[in-house]
Amino acid sequence: MHNFHKNTRFEYLIKVKKTFSLKSVLFILISSFCFSVLGGLIKYLSNYFHAFEQAFFRNIFSIILLIPILAWFKINPLKTKKQKLLIIRSIFGGITMILLFWSYTLIPLSQAMAISFSTPLFTFIGSVFIFKEQPSKNKYFALLFGFLSVIVIIRPDLTIETGTYVALFAAITHAITALIVKQLTQTESILSIMFFMVLLMTPITAFPALTVWKTPNEIIFIFFFICLAIIGTLGNYFWTKSISISQMTSIMPFDFSKLIFAIIIGHYFFDEKIDIITFVFGCGLILCNLMLVRK
Repeated sequence: MHNFHKNTRFEYLIKVKKTFSLKSVLFILISSFCFSVLGGLIKYLSNYFHAFEQAFFRNIFSIILLIPILAWFKINPLKTKKQKLLIIRSIFGGITMILLFWSYTLIPLSQAMAISFSTPLFTFIGSVFIFKEQPSKNKYFALLFGFLSVIVIIRPDLTIETGTYVALFAAITHAITALIVKQLTQTESILSIMFFMVLLMTPITAFPALTVWKTPNEIIFIFFFICLAIIGTLGNYFWTKSISISQMTSIMPFDFSKLIFAIIIGHYFFDEKIDIITFVFGCGLILCNLMLVRK
């Protein structure tokens, strides 16, 4: 009996080690910080350039950034087994980027980040219909509470701003992207996925950018656009790396740090008021997401 319990504890420790690692937590924290800083930089640059143009330059400089990295690791990003899936992912990724960048310029960073936490809710719905998953009653309860949290954050009793709708649509398209990425990481390298994405997203973001085009006339703006590419690429890389080495169950609780970073940046750099309701129900969304990814 003693040996049985000892073996059970040992098997449990092995299972925990496989599903959780400090490395994956560090990666998700770095990713959350990068995305929050990215949101702040986009908001600042919106005083000079529209979000559409920022998205375009982010992709252009990301291509330039990734080419030497791919060459160093001798990776051919165009050699892929799932080209059609990569194209679909890039289309939805481009739409998500445009909407997400735009939302950062229209509403407080903390609210945009809180609404983005609804992405796993839509991902869960997609997995039920696409992968025919059969969730438990508890997961349906978590889904219901999650959507109620989104409604509270949006606050339909008040005047709903355009940015709120934009952020919500970004969460939906991001969910579609997440479902595709999870399939792609099984056969494709992370760097290949990222390069293929920015390569196809460049023309996708170019069309809306042309409608609001303003040529950068100072070198400092080129520097900021390069920063957008570096920070965004790092955020995407560490996020993809994190979910590829650990189960979502183990890293989801740490995703809430994105909201904390956004509140700090919004408060100190843009004089945004700390919204307790957004923070509380944003954390509530994180708990719902944790329940949804648990097995």
